[in-house]
Amino acid sequence: MGGTKISGKLSKIMEDIRQTAGWGKYLEDKGWKVVLVPSEDKKHKMNAFIIPLGLFGFTMMKLQRSSYDPSWKEMKKLKRSLKVVSSIIEPIRVQDEMGFKMAGYKLSRFPYLATKTFILDLTKSERELWNNLSENAKRQVKKNRDTLIEECSQKKFWGLWKKNSKVWTMKEKELGSLIKRFRGEARLVVSRTGDIYHSGLLIIYSTDCANYYQTWTSEEGRISGAHYKLVWDEILRAKSRGIKFFDLEGIFDERWPQNRWLGFTEFKRRFGGERVSFPGSYFRWL
Repeated sequence: MGGTKISGKLSKIMEDIRQTAGWGKYLEDKGWKVVLVPSEDKKHKMNAFIIPLGLFGFTMMKLQRSSYDPSWKEMKKLKRSLKVVSSIIEPIRVQDEMGFKMAGYKLSRFPYLATKTFILDLTKSERELWNNLSENAKRQVKKNRDTLIEECSQKKFWGLWKKNSKVWTMKEKELGSLIKRFRGEARLVVSRTGDIYHSGLLIIYSTDCANYYQTWTSEEGRISGAHYKLVWDEILRAKSRGIKFFDLEGIFDERWPQNRWLGFTEFKRRFGGERVSFPGSYFRWL
């Protein structure tokens, strides 16, 4: 499927989790349909997701993290056959801006996916990765050297997530589906000292990328800074597996500002990844 083109010093390709078979199966469990959309040059195929709207068989289409412009002609046929009344394209890159305009797609003010992220290049040595951490991050990792980082059962993780999250929490059934469909490539990991749980992370692997997908921090964790140790350990674990990238999955973007993202953006910045921007969310009716 498609892969992420990383600009700047990295200039390499990585596979986004939203273009993997596991992600497609997970969405099918939610009642969505997965269809293949050919690229404009006919050399590639990308997963698009069809969401039933419950009205007269009408649907919505999402094509997310695609690396290639779709074949507008084939996409139009697909949309007609599937009774698509609105469609979203959130690409990794846009190859031909005029093609999007001619097909009637305009940038939305409300992206569905994060439009900026930090990505670490795990082909660097452990020493280089460590040196790229901020001084604050290094202090927090060292301070929490005795904190236990371990895998956690789905039931325990979800309970802690629900208890400690200040915003959205995935339904337990959906979490189970995600773990099942990624077949060992999704991990639930926590930091704790004794019976005190500080933080948790749902990390998902694609072919060559570890994705920092969902996380929570307890009140104790906000004081201890143990999450720095958890993330650093997961960076090293991914590197030891031969994974090439670590995607911190979403940061503040001044183009579509969400001020509540500023805090965790600063946390993620301290791990020294490269800032990567995506074009945004393109939308059209019918």
